[in-house]
Amino acid sequence: MRSITVLLATAFAGAAFAATAVQAEPINISTWAHGAPLQEAVIATQPDLLKKIPGEVKWLPISSGPAALAGMKGGAYNIVNGVGNPPVTTAIANGLDIKVVWAQFYDNAGLVLDASLSPEQMAGKTFGTLQGSSEDFAFNGWLEAKGLAGKVRLVGLERQAMVAAFKTKAISGGVNSEPGVGQMIADGGKLVATTREMGALGYPALDVVVVDGDFAKKRPDVVQAYVCAQYAAYKLMTGSTKDEVFRKAAAFVGADPEQAVKVGTSWPIWKPEDELTERGLGAPGKIAEGEVAKAYFRTGAWLKKAGRLENPPSMEAIVSHIDPTYAQKALAGGCN
Repeated sequence: MRSITVLLATAFAGAAFAATAVQAEPINISTWAHGAPLQEAVIATQPDLLKKIPGEVKWLPISSGPAALAGMKGGAYNIVNGVGNPPVTTAIANGLDIKVVWAQFYDNAGLVLDASLSPEQMAGKTFGTLQGSSEDFAFNGWLEAKGLAGKVRLVGLERQAMVAAFKTKAISGGVNSEPGVGQMIADGGKLVATTREMGALGYPALDVVVVDGDFAKKRPDVVQAYVCAQYAAYKLMTGSTKDEVFRKAAAFVGADPEQAVKVGTSWPIWKPEDELTERGLGAPGKIAEGEVAKAYFRTGAWLKKAGRLENPPSMEAIVSHIDPTYAQKALAGGCN
């Protein structure tokens, strides 16, 4: 009898230990390495927001949306922030089990040209683009609308590489995000079109929070808590103490505090009241009418035309990868 009791006690202890180990497993969340104090940087530097997430958060830097989603497929990331149209659209087309749960922001980016050039003088010249990004989608759409498609040479460059190439006159300009835009302007450039203006032509450059589908099934509490933290971060980023919030977030992304305030306050963050409307993820039951789904559908067509995606996803497939339930609960007061 004693031996049975000992065995049972040992078994229960082992089960408890295993449960604790699972519970203690870190939550891998991405953060962008380009120095912008976005929502995840605010969450990471505000203890009241970070403690909303039930578990140990491990922040992992990324520099590419496609690479981040590929890493998610391999288990490197549970949650990826700020993913643009092309990576999400391609992931859906390739059958990745992902869920879009929160619309974060539009790209704070724009087309910078050498100050001596006008858009009408772009033909025949070389420009940088953030290849495969939502900015790339917006830029190509803008070129199409301006009758310049096929008349300029585009070179895929990372953000800081584009700044360096522009400074050395290796390119005549390009579409970059902040703080790269400001750096290119300081090096003799001028801003001729923002990605918001490009979006008005039907080519929005938007970024969202993407969650691994299997992780969402296993830990819906973490996903809900993270969406709630995003919502709370928005309030801090637009509130009366926003400058101090951005200065604090600057240390997390390695940015100059005052530059972080400038970049953070100018970033076109998605308004929470737009999340569940046609200007966001879409109203419940009408996801296909939302700006996010429409942008992915149009992005798929563009990727196919560019020879980058053979079979773009249908609207039905796109809708099945957008889950607004976490936003619904957060906006209905369901956050702690």
